[in-house]
Amino acid sequence: MGQVSSKKWQIPTWTLVAIGLILNIVSALLTNFYIDDLTRQSNEIAQQQQDNEKLIQLIWQQVETVERKREHVLVILNVAEMMQSALPREVAAQIEQDIAYWLPDKPVELSVENVPKLMEALNDVQGEQRDKINELYLANQELINNNAHKMKAISRLRNLALFLQVLGLALVLARDLNWRDKR
Repeated sequence: MGQVSSKKWQIPTWTLVAIGLILNIVSALLTNFYIDDLTRQSNEIAQQQQDNEKLIQLIWQQVETVERKREHVLVILNVAEMMQSALPREVAAQIEQDIAYWLPDKPVELSVENVPKLMEALNDVQGEQRDKINELYLANQELINNNAHKMKAISRLRNLALFLQVLGLALVLARDLNWRDKR
């Protein structure tokens, strides 16, 4: 009958230590290059989101400013109509100048007859501003989704790097265990 070999299969300790060191180096490189780069990209996305939010707030303030201008014009014209007098030319010129800022391509003339055209033009300005707000909002939603994917990738890579570190350290510690066994 054949004899069963009692020889143990054994990996040299230096091989385990080398593999452990390589795993730790791979973990460090993974952290240094990929995780740091993804973190930088994520920070840039977050900064773009903040910039868009600020811009949305500014544009919304412009929409409200146009609304105040509209109300101001209507009140001034209504008062002039009730008093059955024309607006003083200086007042009309100042109001026309304020409105002209928002309607640079259209001549502004304050009169009760021009109110419908003026209100329509101001509606168009507000509509354009709201469209910009909508575009920025949708852009932010896309940025939020992109950032969520980046954060998920960062989390996975960090977990992988930690696993490689722990496994690498365990293999390096195998050298100490092997030394104790040989004593």
